[in-house]
Amino acid sequence: MNVFFEFHKLVKELQQQKVQYAVIGGVAMAFHAYARFTKDIDLLTKPAELDKIKTILEIEGYKSSGEPWTFKNQIELHRFWKIIDAEEMVIDVLVARTERHNQIVDEALEAYSKHTGVVRVAKKEDLIWLKGQRNSPIDQADIETLRNESDKKL
Repeated sequence: MNVFFEFHKLVKELQQQKVQYAVIGGVAMAFHAYARFTKDIDLLTKPAELDKIKTILEIEGYKSSGEPWTFKNQIELHRFWKIIDAEEMVIDVLVARTERHNQIVDEALEAYSKHTGVVRVAKKEDLIWLKGQRNSPIDQADIETLRNESDKKL
C-alpha cells in the first residue's frame, strides 16, 4: 500500500471539487521537515465541506468507520477506510468546530507537488499547535523536529 499514491489521488479530487482543507499529521510533516512513516492521511476541514469529502471518499471506495468522535478541543473526527492489497488505508477527516481550527484551514499554505499540483498544508506553527493539543509521544517528537527545522520552502 502506498499512502502517498492515495494522497495524490485524494488531493486531485479535493482540488477539482474546490474543497477547503488543510493537510495535517504525518503527511504534513513531509512538507515541513521530513517524510516519516505514516499509515493514514489527516485532513482538517470546515463543517460545510464534510459532505463533499464524504462523496469523494465513497467514490474512491472508502467506508465510514461509524459515528464520528468529538474531542475535548471541540474537533470532530470522521474516519474512513478501505482495504488495498490486504492492508487497511485510513483517512481521518477532522472537522473544525472552533474559530482557531477554521483559521488553520483558511490560512493553509499552498505547496506545489509534481504529482498533484497544489496541496493545502497547515502552516508549521499551526501544525505545532495541533500536535500540542493531542500531545502523544509521536506528536512530541514531531513538535521537536518542527521547532528545530529551519523553514523550508513548500
